Amino acid sequence: MPTLLVDGYVAGVWRPAGDGIEATAFHPLPGQVWDELTAEAQALAALLADREPGVYRRYDRWWSDLPGAEVRIVR
Repeated sequence: MPTLLVDGYVAGVWRPAGDGIEATAFHPLPGQVWDELTAEAQALAALLADREPGVYRRYDRWWSDLPGAEVRIVR
């Protein structure tokens, strides 16, 4: 699954969501980390703009079982 890395550790997962990125953190993250993830998500959304988002749907069956502490749509 596409992962969120914070200080070299997997802190969550992400998937495309409309014109942004849905980020699910496994534990609460500080505001500064979310600001940094938002900047990365903007670059990622631009990279994915021309690609087929359907490839990430293969993970949908696991998404509802993830231990998410915080979910945000970042743009």
